[in-house]
Amino acid sequence: MYELLVFGTAFIISLASSMLFIARPNLLMSHEHMLRDLSARQSQHTRPTPRVGGIGIILGLCVGCVFYYNELGRDLLLALASGAVVFWAGLHEDIFRNVSPRNRLFAAFLSAALAIGVTGSLVPDLGLTEGALLKWIVPAIVITLLWSAGTCHALNLVDGLNGLSALYSLTASIGFIAIAGQTGDTDIQIVAGLLLVSVLGFFLLNWPLGRIFLGDAGAYGIGHILAWLGIILVVRNPSVAGMAILLLLFWPVCDTLLSILRRRATRRATGQPDRLHFHHIAVRTVAMAAGRRGRFDNPIATLFLVPFFSVPIGVGVLLWDQPIMATFALACFILLFMATYIFAVKYFASRQFRRVRRLAPALLNRKRSNFQVSPLSGTYRRETEVLDVRIFREAGKSYWTLQASAADNENVAYEGTFRTDVEAHDQLLKKA
Repeated sequence: MYELLVFGTAFIISLASSMLFIARPNLLMSHEHMLRDLSARQSQHTRPTPRVGGIGIILGLCVGCVFYYNELGRDLLLALASGAVVFWAGLHEDIFRNVSPRNRLFAAFLSAALAIGVTGSLVPDLGLTEGALLKWIVPAIVITLLWSAGTCHALNLVDGLNGLSALYSLTASIGFIAIAGQTGDTDIQIVAGLLLVSVLGFFLLNWPLGRIFLGDAGAYGIGHILAWLGIILVVRNPSVAGMAILLLLFWPVCDTLLSILRRRATRRATGQPDRLHFHHIAVRTVAMAAGRRGRFDNPIATLFLVPFFSVPIGVGVLLWDQPIMATFALACFILLFMATYIFAVKYFASRQFRRVRRLAPALLNRKRSNFQVSPLSGTYRRETEVLDVRIFREAGKSYWTLQASAADNENVAYEGTFRTDVEAHDQLLKKA
């Protein structure tokens, strides 16, 4: 009964906090900032949306940890508390939009370094070297820093669809609960369970309609928690294969490494967002299967990706104490991920991206309480390039804003303000 009360409280705190920010979006967020998000290169939404859902998740988790304070290991508590640095940096970016990606990544490394310092925990090995890394302190520190900060940054980068990061976090939490059950680490089970119910409270309002977003604070905060659940498990239990834990973190980390390689290959800045992540390809796959872009392409694509991140997690749970098999499985999943991505990009580039869709509506021609999108918005063809076009205005405002960006890269083609949506559309045709 006590457990039900505590976990129920964490769930309600997360759900109620998200409902509050949806009802009062200007409580922490600027309407101007939310409107500006609509033109972000990686944007998938069409109305101003608060992106502070991570507050309720972390708050629910913290309240639950207070109830279980005497049952949680000191190393685990200190590792979780160290995440306050990167959570605060992410929250500052969510609210004020003045923390660069480089500084957020620095905050992730700072949280990781702080966790190492206060807990003394370092990844001893990956289950393959018989603890050899303990003899070399520098490699152990580097691997632990990269493990922690890399997971934080990776979860933030894959937070691009309604419910995607939340569903991944729910599944990863279940994975940690299962492995901790094998090792007898009940405190890790408690924290993973609290994270699960807290994320669930947010998920109910994030998927499918995207009424609230996780935000940088939530993504970085959850990333730090998941990373250190894995590190503490490996440090405490030599029988736990580090490679098996990496399978639990496979999806965000692999997608992030792929994006880094992709941008390096095209000589683009590593920190600049684009629309070529795996989840962006998934949205276009859904739209192509339907024959047109629809309102629910985004949430449907999230469901489409569930097997891609849940199967590696399931395999990691099964191989939690088999380092050789876990390493082999990890290599296979990496190759499968790369092959699937390359095939999807080439296949859809030859069909969907190059097909002319003149004046194709994106099903955005509907009024909302604070935001109106013109029916002239949609997907347009400019020579060999496809443009995603948004023509919109705030409710009660007379001027329309035109924003056009390339569908398959990060370049913004046109933007401007016009007296009517028709005038904006005509100007687009003249330039395109």
